[in-house]
Amino acid sequence: MGVALRPSQTPLRPHVDFAGTVASGACIVHCLLTPVLISLFPGLIPYLPGDAAFHRILAVGVVLLGAAAFVPGYRIHRRRSLLLLAGTGILLILAVAWSGAILGRTPELLLSMSGSLMLVGAHLLNRTFCRECVRCAESSACDTTGIE
Repeated sequence: MGVALRPSQTPLRPHVDFAGTVASGACIVHCLLTPVLISLFPGLIPYLPGDAAFHRILAVGVVLLGAAAFVPGYRIHRRRSLLLLAGTGILLILAVAWSGAILGRTPELLLSMSGSLMLVGAHLLNRTFCRECVRCAESSACDTTGIE
């Protein structure tokens, strides 16, 4: 059985969740705006980082931020459904980043946006669940964390 962490034991966790939400949101914005920018300003193409290595670095960064937020958060609230949502989002982002030219543009866009949306939702839920458990941890019992 894990140890329920008090807020003082995880002072950076809410900030990491916020950073993860922003990073996942940036993925969505990147997916939506890059095609628009290319069509409006084709002269930008040489200056836009679009190679596979760049996308893989971004994917790994999003995964690391997610792990830094979800693992301590899970230790607080123990919601497995959140791990499933975050894990699926991470899996989709990594699969797209390492798929290369196997996927077409449309499936790549849909899968990466779906993964990013899952991660944004998971980060927001993680923050909500952790706040709820902080409140109930200060009372006499908490069903979610097992604190008595």
